[in-house]
Amino acid sequence: MLALRDGHAEEAAPREREDFSELAASIAGDEVTVYCWSGEGWGAFAGQYATVRGNEEISLKGLADTAGNRIDLEPGVCTALRGYVRRYRPPALSFENFQLAEALVVLSHHAKHVESPSTPEVDVECYAVQQVRPYIRAAGWEPGYQTELALQAWELGYTQLPPQARTPDCRNGGPLDENPDSDAWP
Repeated sequence: MLALRDGHAEEAAPREREDFSELAASIAGDEVTVYCWSGEGWGAFAGQYATVRGNEEISLKGLADTAGNRIDLEPGVCTALRGYVRRYRPPALSFENFQLAEALVVLSHHAKHVESPSTPEVDVECYAVQQVRPYIRAAGWEPGYQTELALQAWELGYTQLPPQARTPDCRNGGPLDENPDSDAWP
């Protein structure tokens, strides 16, 4: 898949984002480089990626290269993250809030893969959804907004995943709870 990515990157070079790389490094615990793709470049890559994967139904939002400490992101994720790093807070009860929560999960998901390539996919997704609240806290937004976005990531994102992409261990007080001393979930 990386050769496929590299071939498409030659045609439509993605843009390196140092600010997003810093966010990912906070999870990966290592230097990681994040790239944002154009719509045209990502569309061509994702279409060919789906074909190679046998046209199984996928929604490719990002790709982690664990050997190269690299994360590639689709344009919509990058747009939401761009607002986050500029401290743009979406209006209450807007789809933009979900897009921000989802973008933070996607970035966290791929950063976790870079940090721990052998961690099972369902565990990575559980860890990723738990990173939304700390990211929103780090942006300086109040606890109510932290909870709102964390719940959007959980209720509109994680719980809607296909059963094979979730685990019952991902719950408050469960084996994958990264903050077992807190009742805040996720």
